[in-house]
Amino acid sequence: MGCRVVGIAGGAEKCRYVTEELGFDACLDHRGDLGAQLDEACPGGIDVYFENVGGAVQEAVFPRMRDFGRIAFCGMVAGYNVRPLPPGPNLTSVVRKRLRLQGFIVSDHPRAWATGASAARPGSARGSCAGRRMWRKGWRTRRTPSSGCSRGRISGSWW
Repeated sequence: MGCRVVGIAGGAEKCRYVTEELGFDACLDHRGDLGAQLDEACPGGIDVYFENVGGAVQEAVFPRMRDFGRIAFCGMVAGYNVRPLPPGPNLTSVVRKRLRLQGFIVSDHPRAWATGASAARPGSARGSCAGRRMWRKGWRTRRTPSSGCSRGRISGSWW
C-alpha cells in the first residue's frame, strides 16, 4: 500500500525499540517538540491515527490530520489518573477536515479473538510480529504495571 508508519514514544530507548524491533519507519519522542517532529516526519499530513494516549500528543496530531483522515480511539492514558479531567481537545479539525472517528475496546469483538490470535501466531513464531509484555506475579502487584504505564515506566502490554 505504500504506507509510512510513524510511532510516538517517550525517550530514545523506546523510540529505538519501535524502529529497530517493531519495524516502524520512524518514531518521534513526545518529550521533545512533537509538533515540529510531526511536521518533519509527516510533511503531507496524517491519514490514519491510532489514539491511545490523548493529552498533548492528541493536541499535536489532530491539526495535522489530512482531510477525510481516520482516527481509531482505543484509550486516553494521559487522562486516566488526572482529576478533574482537563478540558477536551478542540474538535474543530474533526468537522473542518471531515474526519472519521471510531472508539473501540477489545471486548467489543470477543468472537474475533481466536481468529486474531491465529493470524498473529505465525508472525510471532517468525519474529515478524513482536511485542513486549511485563509479567508480575501475585495479586498484590496487579496495579503496578498499569500505574507505571501511565507514568511512562512501562513498555508494551502487561498481563
